[in-house]
Amino acid sequence: MSHLPSLESFWRYESIRDRLPLSPLLPPATLLASKEELVEVSKGFFLDAFGVLNVGEKAIKEALEFVAMLRAKGKPLFVLTNSASIPKERLVAFFTALGYDFTPHEVISSREVLWHHLGEPAPSYGIIAPEIWTLERPLQGYGVWHEEFWESEAFLFLGSDVWSEALQERLKKALRQRARPIWVANPDITAPRGEGRYSLEPGFYTLLEEEALFEQMRFIGKPFPSIFEHALARAKEEWNLLASEIAMVGDTLHTDILGANAMGIKSVLLEGYGFFAQGGAQEAMEQSQIHPSYHLLHY
Repeated sequence: MSHLPSLESFWRYESIRDRLPLSPLLPPATLLASKEELVEVSKGFFLDAFGVLNVGEKAIKEALEFVAMLRAKGKPLFVLTNSASIPKERLVAFFTALGYDFTPHEVISSREVLWHHLGEPAPSYGIIAPEIWTLERPLQGYGVWHEEFWESEAFLFLGSDVWSEALQERLKKALRQRARPIWVANPDITAPRGEGRYSLEPGFYTLLEEEALFEQMRFIGKPFPSIFEHALARAKEEWNLLASEIAMVGDTLHTDILGANAMGIKSVLLEGYGFFAQGGAQEAMEQSQIHPSYHLLHY
């Protein structure tokens, strides 16, 4: 767990903007006054998790009310999350315990999108995750506690709970000796955990790396296109909605908002609970020139 402040994290994202998707420059956001106004901005919704539905292990009370309003109005939703360290059934159980009624079908994680992109499995994978024995897809994989991990033909970076600077240095040394692909299913640099605490996520160890190592990486989660393409294909098939008829609600400019803008999805920055819980969103939008379609201070 880290106390990396959101302002420092913001500038870390800015320092690698050339590694993030390009998106159109939008005019300053329309300010929304309430969740009642938010419900009306689109026909369907993509919802981020941390900072939008929950902070750490606690649900955002107003978010529960907002989801209930979407249900009452018959507006479809998907949860789009970079939470890649646990299988979907446990992720859905987590949301259920918080009071949400999401079905497994409504939760789209970067972890499940990863399985659609791996293609032909490598002979062996080095898997960076708390529990590699709960993988949904049968793979020959080794965790960081196995010496075989370092000789793997490819790496899957799902979660950073088991990772450290020392292990990062050893991985960098191994990759300099022999280049291999690294699939990164969570490009977040940090995630809010409540009470001013932030965890260091896989993006901290990958997005910020030197160019030679960065070239070996394949990113799946927000803001990169694959998770949005997956969700949009399903929204077209199941909801008959186009990108312009959907709003992405997120708390982070460089992941949720930038990624949505790049795909032509309406974007909503929710300020008061996650990345910008301590304020500063307006200044960040001006500095980065990443403007959401809408800006909501609190539900």
